[in-house]
Amino acid sequence: MVGQVLESQKINFHEDELPPEGLSHNKALHNTVQCEDYFITRVLIDGGSSLNICPLVTLKTLGKGLHEIMDGVINVKAFNGSQRSTIGEISLCLQMGPTWFDVDFQVIDVPTSYNLLLGWPWIHAARAIASTLKAY
Repeated sequence: MVGQVLESQKINFHEDELPPEGLSHNKALHNTVQCEDYFITRVLIDGGSSLNICPLVTLKTLGKGLHEIMDGVINVKAFNGSQRSTIGEISLCLQMGPTWFDVDFQVIDVPTSYNLLLGWPWIHAARAIASTLKAY
């Protein structure tokens, strides 16, 4: 997990966690969360996304079946501009640091560079500001 989660439920970044280019980097913010007995790495936090996305392969890794996905097919626009239909929606309980979140995800069956994508619905619910980096 990036940074250290403190009792005050804040994620802090330390100098030794910055990439070689320092504060001027433009790398994505990834995190690690716990879902039931599984730790999920490569969780992308993207304030530009209007949805929380869960790839189908991640659900299968968690031992979830298609029968657990609720109806609610919608079309989503990918980063490259292409449009895809979701399979449906699933709610997962995630722990990030000391805090648990019930998160509704749109399930897609496409290859991704992330295991989960947390967009502004989660960011707003968590009362987080994912676009700032505080230097010490």
